[in-house]
This record gives sequence, C-alpha cells and structure tokens, in this order.
Amino acid sequence: MEFLEWLKTTKKRNGELLSEKSSSNYNNGLNEVVKIALNNNYIDKDLRDMSLYELDLAISKIMVWQVFIDMNLKGHYMYSNSLKKYRCFKYLQTDKYKDEIKVEEQILKDESLDATTKEMVIKARIGQGSFRNQLMKKYDGKCIITNVSTPQVLIASHIKPWAVCENSKERLSVKNGILLSGTYDRLFDSGLMTFNFDGSIKTSTMITEEDAKILNINDKKKIYNINYNDEMEYYLDYHHKYIFVDKY
Repeated sequence: MEFLEWLKTTKKRNGELLSEKSSSNYNNGLNEVVKIALNNNYIDKDLRDMSLYELDLAISKIMVWQVFIDMNLKGHYMYSNSLKKYRCFKYLQTDKYKDEIKVEEQILKDESLDATTKEMVIKARIGQGSFRNQLMKKYDGKCIITNVSTPQVLIASHIKPWAVCENSKERLSVKNGILLSGTYDRLFDSGLMTFNFDGSIKTSTMITEEDAKILNINDKKKIYNINYNDEMEYYLDYHHKYIFVDKY
C-alpha cells in the first residue's frame, strides 16, 4: 500500500474518512520535503526508501533544519504533520523483526562500545534485559493503562525512539521507558497516542471517538501510576514533537 492510498483509508475523530484534498495535501507535503531535502543534500536518499530506523534519524534531523522550520511555519505545520503521518504509516507497514536484525548488525560493528554494553544495548532495543527489568520494577510488572500483569503481553517501550537516542545512557535509561500491553504499545509507538506531562492520555485525531471508547482511552483519562518525573519530560517532549500524530 502506498502512502496516499493509506491516507485515504484513515479516519478522523468523528469517524469520517480523511478528505481527498487533505490526503493529497499530506502526500504532496511529504513529496515537497523529500525534494527540498535531497536537493540540498540534507538526506542521501528518498525518505520512502528508508527503513523505520533510518526514517526516525532523518526526521529528527529534518525537523530542526531552519529551512524546514521556516516552510513549516508558513505552511501552518502541514509539513511536520505530513512527516509524522508518514512515519505512522511506515511504522504500521514495517516488519520490525527484519529491521531489528539490521540495527543489531550496526551495533556489533560499533567499536566505541565494549561487548557487555553492546549486549545491553541490543537487548534494550527489543525491550529486554536490564531495560525491561527496570521498567517491570518501576511499574510493578503492570501495564500502566490496563494494569494487566501477564508478562508475556507486556512490552518495555522507549519513549524517545531507540534509533534517535544520542548515546547508550539514553537507550538504557528507565526514564526513557514505559510498560504497556501490546495494543497500547503499538498505539504509542506509532504516534497514535501519547502522554501529557501530568500523566493524562492524549489521543491522535486519527483515533475515532468510537475506537477510543472501545480502547477505554480519552483525553481526560489520567494515568496515575505513570510515575512521571521531570527527567521523563525530555523524552515525552520528543515524542510530542516528532512522533505524535496530532492534526488532521
């Protein structure tokens, strides 16, 4: 499925499909960003030819580029919304297992890391090892939304994506993680849901009101056991700016 086709199948909060015009605008917005970034040698290949790992790195770079900031403001944030919608599309289309293998190979080649750190970082990438153990301890082994405690369905998820973490410390930090059951992890990881600094849930406009009721999530629901602290704000802020799909 192509991005434009996917856009045309997405629903707004009221349950209506995204309009043809809006779908076209977001697709064209992505095309424009790709064109300008390639022409200025800001990226070395089309965003649509990138893996999710490469895309996260590219988006984190593009969205702080002054040229992009200027055009995004002029376009009333249409370009950043186009990028975040495309990332959501890419995330939902990605075979994460194959992506993990590629990233693991890159870690093993990193000469700046010793063998022990490489093992810890690789396990943290897939929500395992000490990273998962710390999150299980922090959240009493329960999904912060549902309180489900079956270990097999709990996922140790990074708030700021693993790919764009600046160092091993960020990748292994319990402050950069939350414990969620499968469905909610996918919603969060794809950018269809996030958490405000006060612990309340914020849902994407791509989640219909009907589905939000089924999922038992809404913008007024507060997660008291998120164990929020100031150090988490840095990571949640990143998720808000670069991952969360907010606008139509």
